[in-house]
Amino acid sequence: MADKTEIVIFGGIIVDQYVLVDRYPERGGDALMTDSFFRVGGCAINVGSTLQNLGITPHIVSTVGDDAWGRKIREYLKQRQFSELAIRYAEQRNSGYCISVVEKDGERTFLTYKGCEAEFQSGMIGDDLCGRVSHVYVTGYYLLDPEYDREIVRQLKKLKEAGAFVVFDPGPLADSISEDTLLAVLGLADLIIPNESELELLERKLGWNRRDFSGYWERGILYIVLKKGSQGVEVWTDGAYFTVPPYPVNSIDSTGAGDSFAGGLLYGLSKGHDLRTSVKMASACGAITTTIMGPHGRFTLQDVTDMMEKAR
Repeated sequence: MADKTEIVIFGGIIVDQYVLVDRYPERGGDALMTDSFFRVGGCAINVGSTLQNLGITPHIVSTVGDDAWGRKIREYLKQRQFSELAIRYAEQRNSGYCISVVEKDGERTFLTYKGCEAEFQSGMIGDDLCGRVSHVYVTGYYLLDPEYDREIVRQLKKLKEAGAFVVFDPGPLADSISEDTLLAVLGLADLIIPNESELELLERKLGWNRRDFSGYWERGILYIVLKKGSQGVEVWTDGAYFTVPPYPVNSIDSTGAGDSFAGGLLYGLSKGHDLRTSVKMASACGAITTTIMGPHGRFTLQDVTDMMEKAR
């Protein structure tokens, strides 16, 4: 599939409102802001921005409202020349947003308003696009709504049957996904990319033993890529294991680093790189993103390869 680089991302687009403070106030208290700004974000945009930085324009699956935030999202998509093939614009609907309070030491606190971004209709991915897709990314955030999760699973199955490689990022609310949906997506996934706490959530919800990965292999998962932040990455296959050390950087904001990791991984795999090289690219993307204030930023493939070369 190295010659196919059409990538679909399941994950809603929202607006991130950043509030920078020296210290988060105690309950009922007050704090002075040092800065505030907004970014069009959400997992899908963060993953997609990394792919665009590396030279691939993905197809994001999301519903966008027609309120003020929705109009800003639409302007951003056109400005950054994102594909709108799988975007649905809904009338009289509000787009979601997240207030991100970032403290001086990098600690983050989130307040999220859920809008229409997770609303899904089967027609959002046409048959023509379905047949061109090499890789699919789905975040657990996109599977939380019981009104749409089954239809999303049906679409994932259709993409899988058409030959797509499925990457599942369970996210921090994995235990809020219905068990049937979670098991269905794990049964379709080729690769999962949890962090340590997310892996624990999965195992606790499903009643699986810690680090006994037989449940994953039995469902057809080929790779488990465990993100450990500043401790690097651990990778398991059924019978093999390796680690990728972290890249040392001057981190100022870890928001979106995991999403950027996913974008780098999708890029490497879609370009036909082996898993180890793809994980190294992913780690470099995640590390670079932590040096940027906000959930995503501009960097190039050369920046990524330079970082990988310096670490040799």
